[in-house]
Amino acid sequence: MRHWRGPQVERFSLLQRLEHFVLLVLFNVLALTGLPQKYSTSAWGEQLIAVMGGIAHVRFIHRTAAVLLVVMGLYHVVVVAATRRRPVRRHDMRLSLRDLRDLWGDVRFLAGLSRERPRFGRFDYRQKFEYWAVLWGTVIMAVSGLVMWFPEFTTRWLPGVVVPAARVAHGGEALLALFAVILWHFYNAHFRPDVFPMDPAMFTGTISVERARHEHPAEYEELERLGLAGGPPPGSPTARPPAS
Repeated sequence: MRHWRGPQVERFSLLQRLEHFVLLVLFNVLALTGLPQKYSTSAWGEQLIAVMGGIAHVRFIHRTAAVLLVVMGLYHVVVVAATRRRPVRRHDMRLSLRDLRDLWGDVRFLAGLSRERPRFGRFDYRQKFEYWAVLWGTVIMAVSGLVMWFPEFTTRWLPGVVVPAARVAHGGEALLALFAVILWHFYNAHFRPDVFPMDPAMFTGTISVERARHEHPAEYEELERLGLAGGPPPGSPTARPPAS
């Protein structure tokens, strides 16, 4: 078990942390108000709906949180588009062939067939896969939710079978998202054994320089060249030369 200490380097900006916090709150509100509706005929579903003030109140909360989630998603797209040309600390989640090579290299490392892990950049293939899963899931939930919210309008233009299909897609994606957060995100991003009991990076915004060098070596070298890694500034007598 590692204990990351020492000088810190920025991992997430304040706006990114606030965005994550809002997503956390909205996700939990949507799950808490959506699952009882999906299982409204069960005893626990009926009890939760009653505790929250009845089905009309539950639907109002659920739809309000859904609208806020869509607004936040649009805000995120605008921010990514506005900052994609930044020279450093970019929000670069584009998938590429390198991610597939990193995936294969990581499998070899974990299987004991290689002594070194791939040299990950700011975001590795796991984080990119999860990021795109969240975006794609949000689109599915938003579209299917709007179909169920406005069935009369939808069926003016589309066959009636679209409404029950949207209900199935909405409920299935909700369960998939919930299980993915519990079984994957909590372990992979937050409750990790090397940062026990919980990874504070998304809340403090920083990680140690040692951890950045270990987990994101390609990004660390870039930060080091720019004098942003907590070491001596470029051009100083003790500065390391740029990596070739």
